Amino acid sequence: MIRLLISLYLVVFVSIVLINQSSELIWKSWVHQAPDELRHAQQVAKVLQGSVSDISQLPATVETLSSDDVAWLPEQMAALQQGDVITTFTEQGNALLTFRINGGDELAQLGPFLPASNALAKKYLFKLLSFAVLGLLLVLWLRPLWLDLMQLKRVTAQLAQGQLDISIQPSKFSAISNLTSQFHAMATKVASLMSDQKQLVNAVSHELRTPLARLKFALAMLAAKDPKEVQAMSQDVQEMELLIDEMLGYARLEIAAESLEYHFFDFSALVQCQIDKLQRTNSKDLHVALSPNIQLYADQHYIARVVQNLLQNACKYGKSKVHITLLVNHDEVELHVEDDGAGINPEDRNKVFAPFVRVDRSRNKASGGFGLGLAIVQKILTWHNGRCEINTSELGGAQFVMYLPSSKNPLSLEGRAIS
Repeated sequence: MIRLLISLYLVVFVSIVLINQSSELIWKSWVHQAPDELRHAQQVAKVLQGSVSDISQLPATVETLSSDDVAWLPEQMAALQQGDVITTFTEQGNALLTFRINGGDELAQLGPFLPASNALAKKYLFKLLSFAVLGLLLVLWLRPLWLDLMQLKRVTAQLAQGQLDISIQPSKFSAISNLTSQFHAMATKVASLMSDQKQLVNAVSHELRTPLARLKFALAMLAAKDPKEVQAMSQDVQEMELLIDEMLGYARLEIAAESLEYHFFDFSALVQCQIDKLQRTNSKDLHVALSPNIQLYADQHYIARVVQNLLQNACKYGKSKVHITLLVNHDEVELHVEDDGAGINPEDRNKVFAPFVRVDRSRNKASGGFGLGLAIVQKILTWHNGRCEINTSELGGAQFVMYLPSSKNPLSLEGRAIS
């Protein structure tokens, strides 16, 4: 930070000094040295005043008058007595030059002359050019800084999307080159940790399958001796298997982000297909209102996973009713899934999208789940520039609203290739 401030101070200080010095030189040579009629006449009057000692020596074109012929102002009279050349103006705005001859009462008057040109426009033009040059120098100083900041933005976006192949090329002339290098080292470390975490989850999940398989075999051998105890232990083993499957599925999502297959498909038909599957194994009252022929440009497989998780979540926690609504609102496709369950408190609504977080603290087997379903929903929607919000349903429970960009929205197609 100190380096940044010192660099900015030096750039501004040196720029102002150079601009002021250059402006002063140009101003003197362009404005004050520019010839005009009045300035030349003033120089001639000075020479003429010093070269003549009598009125008869004046050229015939020079008008002469007495000091009493004009009502001079006191300061003008004082200037004449001191031998200065004074300037007066006619009603037409032309200048007259008057001076005393040899200290007497006789006065010589030259003119009329055109007045000196107004330098006000040139003055403001110089100021404008000076500020423009200063702004240009600041832009040149800011350009490497801006490029480094854009690189930091790009790297953070890559990390947020799970892309681990990051690279930064800090500018040598940037005031934050050290910060950029440190950020690159940190981002590389974070990417390495994320990669290690994925490998660890996969390795642990796979390695756990072998002892679980041995446990299931041993329990099957003991089933005849103590059926009740063996049944309880078998349920625990099944729960561990489900947890491992969920962890593997969530770990695969981190890798899947790099191989999404986008194409157009009928989202209305996809939602209806997931509802039909749910009705085969669920007895709750489903109220469905779907707008037909809604087209999406996305990865159909993972969007189907999102819809499946939201529907299963509503049926799991709803008491008897589930309402499903699909519509297009402006440039977004909205899927509303609401139930008549206990709902979710406002302070818990952001927490439920984190992995392994459940509103039900008891984690009883009756409700099931490991807190990964909504985390998967959030991750997939993030890939598709979508989001999910939780509100209070009119049925009394929770209302999940999924938003996805419509295929009619140009922003939804940006940076994607149609497969």
